[in-house]
Amino acid sequence: MTAKVGEPKWWRVLRSVWRNAFAFATGGLLALLPLASAGPMSSTIALVPYVPQYPHQAESYQLALTRLPEDEPARAWVAAADGALLAPQPVQLPFFAAGELAVTQPAAGYTFSLPAGRRLTVSVKHVGEARGELFVDLFKATGQRRDRLIGALPRGELEPFSIDLLEAGDYVLRIQPPLGASAAYSVDMSAVALLAFPVAGVDGRAIWSGFGAERDGGRRAHRGVDIFAARGTAALAATDGWVTRVETTRVGGNVVWMQPLFGTMRVYYAHLDEQWVEPGEFVLAGQPLGAVGNTGNARTTPPHLHFGVYVRQPGVRGGARDPADFLR
Repeated sequence: MTAKVGEPKWWRVLRSVWRNAFAFATGGLLALLPLASAGPMSSTIALVPYVPQYPHQAESYQLALTRLPEDEPARAWVAAADGALLAPQPVQLPFFAAGELAVTQPAAGYTFSLPAGRRLTVSVKHVGEARGELFVDLFKATGQRRDRLIGALPRGELEPFSIDLLEAGDYVLRIQPPLGASAAYSVDMSAVALLAFPVAGVDGRAIWSGFGAERDGGRRAHRGVDIFAARGTAALAATDGWVTRVETTRVGGNVVWMQPLFGTMRVYYAHLDEQWVEPGEFVLAGQPLGAVGNTGNARTTPPHLHFGVYVRQPGVRGGARDPADFLR
């Protein structure tokens, strides 16, 4: 590229960078920061190296720096990676399939929808004797794109993995071998609700008052579900986690708050007849936390557990979710 007469050195450097590296679906490759924070732009530019965030991105970046501008197979590999995200095969979970990836079909994408509060388990394995590398990445759709990375396997590993998904939405699994490689594979995906049922001896048929039902003549909405059972029935930890609060309030009566291991969720137990745990205690799913009762503002109703699920989100107050979506 020929420099123009009189153009500053920093502009020649900038044009040189973009001539040798080019941005594609993962975003810009280099961030350019002036050394001076005020005053006229310095003639010196500080180049901050772009750092890939997961193995497939690192492979794409290396191709962009070395082969992409002149190499048709490299461009086809990147185009196939984008195509697997933008036009994946729709499937329903549980799902199992076997496939083969080669130069003519270098990537596969599978898209599926999940409600809130699911634990997704994915297993990708080699089929046959070939044991070449595979890039395995999971994305969540954002608008018309599917580019929000949820998880990626480390390079060279094909271990089954599970991810706790608190948001409902469309997800895409992409599988692709390195450039020029082929692979026979199988993929197995399933999803279960995150939380175990929190009252011993009953199931979803014991939920008599659902999420969002009106309270106090419509002045407020029910921010949980009411699970009816005999007084003294054990209220159980719905997941592994820590007991964060054990207290008595005017509305909830005897209450227990739990913090599951996935840290943006809180679980709430109210109207307990007795509390059997202490703040700071670590409990396992199924461990008794207290006894079903009708304390607080539930004294005029039969004994039941008010069970609530709250998910913290930036800029969103409250965060109450329908527990029925999270329960199995």
